[in-house]
Amino acid sequence: MQTVMNIIGQGLALGAVNLLAALGLTIIYGVMGVVNLAHGELIMLGSYIAALFAGSLTFPGAVLAAFVGVAAIGVVLDAGLIRFLYHKPVASMLGTWGLALVIRQTVILAVGPELRYVALPIAGSVSIGFGAQVAWWQVMLIACAAAVAGLVALVLMRTPFGLQMRAVVANSDTAESLGIRTRSVNRWAFALGAGLAGIAGAMIAPLRTVFPGMGLPYLVAAFLVVILAGLGNVRATVFWSVAVGIGTAAVAVPANDILAQIVVWSTALVIIAGRRKVVMVARV
Repeated sequence: MQTVMNIIGQGLALGAVNLLAALGLTIIYGVMGVVNLAHGELIMLGSYIAALFAGSLTFPGAVLAAFVGVAAIGVVLDAGLIRFLYHKPVASMLGTWGLALVIRQTVILAVGPELRYVALPIAGSVSIGFGAQVAWWQVMLIACAAAVAGLVALVLMRTPFGLQMRAVVANSDTAESLGIRTRSVNRWAFALGAGLAGIAGAMIAPLRTVFPGMGLPYLVAAFLVVILAGLGNVRATVFWSVAVGIGTAAVAVPANDILAQIVVWSTALVIIAGRRKVVMVARV
């Protein structure tokens, strides 16, 4: 039973990381049709901003700084590149892949390749029963992911900006004819997605080493979640983030991380292939 509780605790923590990484990615694709391969670098920038401000601000202040800072970078990136890639999946993959290289090399030139560390804001662990322990910071990570997902849902469903985003997703030409400035909606939607990546990076920073190439594993995990959930589907993103986290922990806790990745990705491929077969049968 202790192993089961450890799997649940570790799985929820992994699911929280997946959710924070995937939310921004699914918003960016859902609104603009941009496959953002630079999303891992945006997460990395959030970690660097948190590392920069963690000593001078409270950690919540550093998280807020990461959100605002990476969102501001997102506005600049949208103006300079992303706006030319809307609804062009292949072009956006190539463009954002190049952008990821530029961001990574810029960080290396600006601050160097040295490893950086962020101290855990809350030390210690909490018992979740049957002798299983979960670090307090993992509990805070889970709570943060749940709060961020709730706020994103609130923005999408209960605010004028969310209504405009949903209108643009449904039909951008019709939205434009109704007086919605789709260009502005796209810009701020990308900024929101980038800011969410900044929050992910800030929350991850105390658990991992901060360095220029750290974003790739989170990009891969986020894409796995988004592919399973369906691009642009926020509600399903929450479900699959947790499912992938629990599935990974179910193998990693009793075995190891490498086997966990093999099992999770193999299962995901089977699910995706099964969906494709169902769609083909339905069309026939």
